[in-house]
Amino acid sequence: MKKFNKNWLLLSAAIGLGLLSAFLMNKAVQQRMDQLDAEANRGLEMVEVVVANRDLEKGDVLVADTVASRQVPKQYVHASAVVPASFSQIEDARLQVPLKRGEVVLPAHIDGLGQRVFSTILKKGMRALTFEVDEISSTAGMLRPGDRVDLIYSVMPSYSGASSERVLFPLLSNVSILATGQSVTKQDNRGTERRYTNVTLEVSPADANRILLAKSTGDLTAVLRSPDDQEKNSSAILTPDALIPGLPKKSGKPIAPVVPQDIEYLIGGGGGNAGVATLGG
Repeated sequence: MKKFNKNWLLLSAAIGLGLLSAFLMNKAVQQRMDQLDAEANRGLEMVEVVVANRDLEKGDVLVADTVASRQVPKQYVHASAVVPASFSQIEDARLQVPLKRGEVVLPAHIDGLGQRVFSTILKKGMRALTFEVDEISSTAGMLRPGDRVDLIYSVMPSYSGASSERVLFPLLSNVSILATGQSVTKQDNRGTERRYTNVTLEVSPADANRILLAKSTGDLTAVLRSPDDQEKNSSAILTPDALIPGLPKKSGKPIAPVVPQDIEYLIGGGGGNAGVATLGG
């Protein structure tokens, strides 16, 4: 039994030494390769480019977690290689080809040849809904992508027994503005303000139907809210008589309250400008 245990001990020691030798050899080879790379690159002008930090498949989204920056000799860099300073222009875009770990990202690798595909910024299950606006109804052009608004619905009830007064109540809260015109950024590259004739909102399919119905039967107004305010707009139904205290109540069938519904929205962006934007109706 003792002889058997000794043989196993010697075998284990031999295997351990073999593994250690292999590790040390690989480490020495890697160090030598790094040394050769450093010698080859000595005196060369280096530039920083964006590379895949792991193997990526077609359709993967380019975000900070899927890429890294790397110093590469300028003479070996493709003229259109993506650099860290311009990564924000393709962030959240999808690959149209697979990339290997360490491969430099090029605009040609991106869906739409480097132009962001608008549908990729939508959350799964959400929809983009566009409204026409003008100079006044866009809050003098101050609404920007990333702002969040409450949609206020104003309508003259038409069902039997309803009051003849116009009623107003919040239809949706925390609706995200995805785009103003064709812009999905707050400013253009020169920092100048954009002019636009429509805004695009991110809504659920059900809320898209509610907005379209409200727009066809009454007026919709977007009230710009602070980016730090995430509470639901719980304002009660309001009528013109309610604005004047002391007036007698009109008889008639009471109006059933409509409970505002929350929707998913994109967090972030600006929104410090206060204002109101009428979207149509």
